Amino acid sequence: MKVACYVHPIVHTLGPFFAYSHFDILADLLHSLQRDTDADGLLIAGSHFFHRAVEQGRSLHGLRSLALDEVSLYRKISGVGVLPTSLDALSCVAGNDNHEALQLLANEIRSASKDFIPDVVISFGIQISFLQAIWPNALLLHTEASPYSRNPYPWSIFFDHLGIFGRSVIGQAGARLRRRAASADMAALAGAFQIRNLNALKSINPLPIPIDRLRSQYSRLCLLPLQVSNHYSFDQQASYRTQFEYLIDVLSMAPEHVGIVATEYNEWGSVLKTDGPGKNLSYLRQSFPNLIFHNASLRWNSPSQFLVPCVDGVWSVSSNVGIQALLFDRLLGCPPTSHLAKLADATSVKEFFGELDRDAPRNNRNFVAWQLERYLIPQSFLSDGRWLCDYLSRRVDAARNASDPLDGFVPIAEVDSLERAWIKNAPVPVAREFDPPIEDRYEQARSQMELLEGELKRLDARCAQMLQSTSWRVTAPLRMAATVFSKCWARIFMLMTSWTIVPRIGVRGVWLRTLRRRFVQERQPRRRNLPWGH
Repeated sequence: MKVACYVHPIVHTLGPFFAYSHFDILADLLHSLQRDTDADGLLIAGSHFFHRAVEQGRSLHGLRSLALDEVSLYRKISGVGVLPTSLDALSCVAGNDNHEALQLLANEIRSASKDFIPDVVISFGIQISFLQAIWPNALLLHTEASPYSRNPYPWSIFFDHLGIFGRSVIGQAGARLRRRAASADMAALAGAFQIRNLNALKSINPLPIPIDRLRSQYSRLCLLPLQVSNHYSFDQQASYRTQFEYLIDVLSMAPEHVGIVATEYNEWGSVLKTDGPGKNLSYLRQSFPNLIFHNASLRWNSPSQFLVPCVDGVWSVSSNVGIQALLFDRLLGCPPTSHLAKLADATSVKEFFGELDRDAPRNNRNFVAWQLERYLIPQSFLSDGRWLCDYLSRRVDAARNASDPLDGFVPIAEVDSLERAWIKNAPVPVAREFDPPIEDRYEQARSQMELLEGELKRLDARCAQMLQSTSWRVTAPLRMAATVFSKCWARIFMLMTSWTIVPRIGVRGVWLRTLRRRFVQERQPRRRNLPWGH
């Protein structure tokens, strides 16, 4: 079997190494195949990814590589009147497979790959239907991290032969998947998977958000996970330009009795800001008292997933948190343009809040069972090259013979093996703190210093104003007299309780000596208990 793995070579609009993790994942897949089988692999990516791998000591030994010159490609694609950094978004839109810019890229790949003709092409995070023109007999598999890929879930991905986002099986057949009946064994596994992760998330939830108090304040709670602006996973699935527009639109439509719990995608910068020209949190809290945002959520990786079991519903554009809502039988709402629309219980904000009030019982066990049986693949399988080769062969055969696109998704493994991967061998639940990049930490420290300096100046001005006030100057003699009186009284008391005057026996003597000792101790400066040598 010949397998080509494709990482989009053009520099991403969010940074040149935005997709480097995709490069790592696909390189690992090829290593597994070549280590355990006689499969032949080809890794296709921009040259900057290969340079980055060398810098980080990443071994690519034994892999056939195709390093494309991203700068040269950029210039050629610009020549046909297309912004190259928008090519990944362009490829996601149905009907663009034969676009001139995409075909130019495909022809460059065909020319550079020479006589390598793959049976399977695996991409990560980009639609690659345009490669069908140069490899018409190859099975194209679109890969992304699964909704259950961060602790306490096992890391996992999916292989979708239809595409990503709106072109994926979720985007095209989500309603059918929710109605699809599951076998008794898979339904039981889905139930055990739900219970295991519900308990795991509760046991490590690090967020100090008082859900019980919020329940007494609001009749319903909705989770609003913010995403990443300027990325087609968000921009192409909603009419909003930024996360702030998205947030304020939902808040303006939310009833007062519904608490809106907002969380941020910490890896890509803050939306809710307390200072600077984009300061907005104080305004939002004043204008929308039902906004619930806790700064502690900024300290943790994936804060949203800890809150999904605690709320009544999730409204999302395209976040994986929406899929997690179905796992725990919570109400899911999204815009009608989202790839989640076929799965959602409501596709308008008004309809969503209406359904939230009805609080109807829900059961998504069939959909969860289908995901575990045929869609989501845990790390323990992916690291086994023999299993991976067999799985890809079965996918190729199913895709060739399937009349229904759903039949192209074959069973991943036996129920016992799936149970071991998803539940028995799941990682120990751990809440991981978010470690921002060094430049972000510098900016945070600088902002905090500016706030502290401003507060110090304010206190200095207030102190100076007090010292210059008329009342302070008028009462100066009284304060001086009080100080003198206090010193005189202390000397008189010490003299009256001296050992020569106070009797050494009797109740009166013990009482006065005790009183003197306490008086002396209180007037001495308190010492801090420090280790020896300090």
